[in-house]
Amino acid sequence: MKVKLPLVIDDPYTTRTRGFPLLEYVQTGDEEFFLDGPITRRLAVLDFDPETGALLPGCEYMRPNGAKPGAYRVPKVRDLYSPSFIQANVFSTILQTIYMFEERDALGRKLKWGFDGPQLFVVPRAGEWANAFYERDSRSIQFFYISGSDRIVYTSLSCDVIAHEAAHAILDGIAPTLYHSIAPQSLALHEAVADLTALLMAFRRRTLRANVLNNTEASVAGFTAFTDIATEFAYARDPEMRDRPLRSLDNEKTLNPNDVSVDRFGNPNLVRRDEPHALSEVLTGALFKVFEKIYYALRKENPGQSSGWALVRASEQLKRMTLRALDYLPPGEVSFSDFGRAVLAADQAAHPNSSQVRRWLRYEFLRRAVTLDSRSLRVRTNFEHKGLEGVDLETLIDSDWAAYEFANRNRRFLRIPGKTAFHVYPRLDSTKYLYHKQRARAEPFRELIFKVSWDVQEPNNVSSLLPKERVVRLGTTLVIDWEKRKVRSRLTSDSKQQQRSDRDAMIRSLLDDGVLRIGEDALGPDGKPLCSAVIGECMNGLLHISGTARLLHIAEVV
Repeated sequence: MKVKLPLVIDDPYTTRTRGFPLLEYVQTGDEEFFLDGPITRRLAVLDFDPETGALLPGCEYMRPNGAKPGAYRVPKVRDLYSPSFIQANVFSTILQTIYMFEERDALGRKLKWGFDGPQLFVVPRAGEWANAFYERDSRSIQFFYISGSDRIVYTSLSCDVIAHEAAHAILDGIAPTLYHSIAPQSLALHEAVADLTALLMAFRRRTLRANVLNNTEASVAGFTAFTDIATEFAYARDPEMRDRPLRSLDNEKTLNPNDVSVDRFGNPNLVRRDEPHALSEVLTGALFKVFEKIYYALRKENPGQSSGWALVRASEQLKRMTLRALDYLPPGEVSFSDFGRAVLAADQAAHPNSSQVRRWLRYEFLRRAVTLDSRSLRVRTNFEHKGLEGVDLETLIDSDWAAYEFANRNRRFLRIPGKTAFHVYPRLDSTKYLYHKQRARAEPFRELIFKVSWDVQEPNNVSSLLPKERVVRLGTTLVIDWEKRKVRSRLTSDSKQQQRSDRDAMIRSLLDDGVLRIGEDALGPDGKPLCSAVIGECMNGLLHISGTARLLHIAEVV
């Protein structure tokens, strides 16, 4: 069953000031059912009266009528601020984001949430606050609004903000161990993927593509509705940021301590290593530069094609690079280098003879001091290993016993230390599609994705009030070519000294801000963990930290 839905292509402020059309209409994929709300089996919009807190009636679903598809009843006059339009807009944008991740050339499978339950709750008007966030414990994304002198700014009317928060929820299902990571780069990866998702969703708005390319004379460089994230939100949050985005993807942000350059607003390009939002711009900036080079290369190689054609092709390649890498990413604490290796491995396994894009990515990572030498970005793909001989992959998928026995038998190959206990995650059976320049049709390939993690102890050089050691989770992802029985990739978490130092800095920052709560201090009057707290537990002389992803709002909480 499908329905037709309205969707704001950017945000009301940007569309008005830059002269863009306001809306597009999109059609959903096949869902089992649609109900008033809007509600489907995996998504439910729950809207509350901002003054009374009472649950409001959901946007009314209108069944298909002959050749006319189903729809949700919204005002015929374009009243963006009516509850029904806000409900329909946030619903349609999140669904379109889900579909993008599930496409056959991306993850190639149905998504699952990072919590126990089939349905993500979406609250489009959760209250007055300059923020929006995804929360695992409440199984929800909550969008807030800002009251201004002339209008109310709803984060649930911004395509950037909605796609960003939807990506947090989606990524929590794909890589759930990131939710409890204490490495700043792990949390920054969450932010970076969310911002890149907002970019990819912007590329998919037909009218936005046409208008941006027309206004920039077919350039994607510079500062446009593509690269600028959440401009209306940033302005409403701080009137001094008029026409300044919350973050920009076209940036020169770096980890090079010797860099003294500044961005267009006079802010240093050197970012803090312990603040995930700022840190994320290093990664998004690197990947945007790679996208830019892909776009201009396509235009040069295909002079007879339009700039719109090149933009779509380049954006789809960026989508495949970014989203497929999430399947290859190791569980547990990860670094930007881990993600870079995952991007390279996924691309190299699929396109072993096309290396130009991989060279561009390595260059950006080295230029921004994400990694200090190219050797740390080397990956090995499509090789044979004796541990796969005689393994029944169907049994490996279905049987936990077989999966644990396989991991135990191949400890050395999977890099599981000594007699350390380990955890094997549900195996994934994914069929993705490859696109080759020389072939007219897409070619399917089937992968088995095997993830295993273990806990290690490391020094906790933070405070005399805390245990001297802490628990950190590391892991390996093994990707198996189902047909050829070859290893497409094997990646293990980065455990270098720099990551340990960054974790020290992160914990100090949490302590200084009063966010990290230990023991009973992390509990509210009802005995339940505080939603705003990162929880620390001290057991047997070890510090365990959980819930750090609660820090990941659309904007840094100050």
